[in-house]
Parts: sequence; structure tokens; C-alpha cells
Amino acid sequence: MNVEAYLNGIFPRSDFALESGSSWLKGRVTKDDYYKILEKETIELIELQHNLGLDYVTDGQLFWDDFLRQIAIALELHRENSNANENPVTRQIYTNTFYRKPIILNKIGNGKEIIDTEFINKTQEGKRKIILPSPFALAYLSDGIHRNEDGTIKNDIFAEVLLNIAKILNNEIHRLEKESKISFVQFNEPCIAYADEAKSFWSIINESLRIATKDVKAITSLHLYNGDVSKFLPELLELPVNRIGFDAYATNIRKFADSKKFLEIGIINSKNSLIEKPEAIVKYARQIQDTINPEGLALVPNRPLELVPQQIAIKKIENLAKAAHLLRD
Repeated sequence: MNVEAYLNGIFPRSDFALESGSSWLKGRVTKDDYYKILEKETIELIELQHNLGLDYVTDGQLFWDDFLRQIAIALELHRENSNANENPVTRQIYTNTFYRKPIILNKIGNGKEIIDTEFINKTQEGKRKIILPSPFALAYLSDGIHRNEDGTIKNDIFAEVLLNIAKILNNEIHRLEKESKISFVQFNEPCIAYADEAKSFWSIINESLRIATKDVKAITSLHLYNGDVSKFLPELLELPVNRIGFDAYATNIRKFADSKKFLEIGIINSKNSLIEKPEAIVKYARQIQDTINPEGLALVPNRPLELVPQQIAIKKIENLAKAAHLLRD
């Protein structure tokens, strides 16, 4: 069985970078000086992933202030006479982190670049991975024309917004395949396991992913977190992506037995600072191999590592890489 390991979301900034960011907001350092620190840490993270032998490499999204902000800025998802950095601050699901809520007031236009290719192109070809929110996550976590005044969803308009977003993401992926030869596209999905509406929207979620991945040559995955996703089986495994990822701590893994799908097992706990030992990771991964026998297995964090200090996150992925090497041997 093929065993891989890689990151799956925003990586934490160092304490020095966090302090510099605070100083920039207070006018004590320039934006250029702050961005030079983030650039240095991004390059160091890329080198670390290569040195650890991770199968796919990301830029860590250190320039992303939250997992939707970059997209909200690029697509101008904000109210008239404002900008995305002025959108309402909203608590992320089940966490102590926050994001600026995108606001969708009209159909989103095509042709706008979302992801900067500078750091993608510093990564070894064949290992280049990008991470985007799923179409459902971006629509569900946004305000705008698809919601009533009380926040409830307008079903028909929500479906239109969802498919519009999927088309935008598909265009961006094709641009990145052409310009930067990306090999892997991951859609992060923190909402499906949490949202009561997910089951009623299942067919449109499926269609949105079909549109987002249409004619994409890169490997595609949907990484779900914030709950037990086994309740969506077997339909979950029929979604039009190559790989399905989930939180091993929250999900009933036994329900995935003989799934014949490449699975990303969220085996590193991103919600606490306990550093998992390689031997423990290996033992658990072998139990998964014996119990559910997936087509392939990727060892990943259960959600982005942004919630823990950077040095803890580094130790966690070092042990993740060691465990993957032990399993291969």
C-alpha cells in the first residue's frame, strides 16, 4: 500500500513574526519589513518539507491572515466602499481563531487570480501542492445574497452561488496547472460535518466539486474536519475527488472498511501541543491498514496546524515524516 505524508493548511507563524505583525498594525515597522519576515519563514518551511521527504509541499499560507481572506481580497467579496479587511470578524467553527467573513453581493466574475505563484515556483516540480477552501465552505461561511436577514439560507440562490464559486476555483486551478505545473489540489472543508444543511445540499455539493475539478490533471482531495464524517458514507466516497481526508480523532474510522479510496488520515492532532511519537503514529496507521484496507494512505494533521506554536508544529511534522518513512520501510 502506498503511504504518503504532507501538510494540509495554514502553518503557524513564529512568535517573532506574530510580534512583527502586531508592530506593523501599530505603525512601528513597515509592511515591507514584516513581509520580508514572512517570506523568510515561508522559504524555510518549504525547505523543511523537502528535507523531511514529504510527498507534497505547500507554502504554508503564511501570508494568509485567515483561510478565506486571500480569496475575499482577490475576488472583492466585501461591501461597497469597503474592503475585505473590514469584513465582520467571525469565530471559526469550534476553535479560538477568527476570520473575516466574505460578503457575496453579486455573481463573482472570472479571470481574477487568487494565489500568488512566487512560492509555488520555489517548490520542486512534481511536489507542488495548493490548498483552497471547498466551494461549499466558501459559500457557507459567507454572508450576502444567498442568506436571509436572519442568516438562514436561500436555497436556490445558495445553489447558484455554490456553482459560481466552483467555476471560479476551477479556472484558478487550470491557471496554476498551466503556469506553475501544480501536482496536487486540496479543498479544505470545515463545514460539511458541522452544517445541518449539508445532507439536504448533498447533490449540489457533489456538482460543485465536479465543476471545480473538471479537466484537472492534478491529484485532488477533499479534507473534512470539525466532526465525524462517517455519517455521510457511502456517498462521501463517491464525491468527484481522488482522495478523502478526515479527522481520525472525531471520525468512526471502522465505517470506512474496504472503501477502495485513497484516504488522508488526520492522525496529528492540531488542537493541542502534545507531540505524537513516530512509533505511536506507525502503530495506529498499521491498525488502519489492517482494519479498513484503503487504496492508499496519507498521514496528515487532522486540521491545519495554525492553532499550535510554530516550534510545536515543526516537531509534529518531523515525527509525521519519520512515521511515514518507518511505514514504507
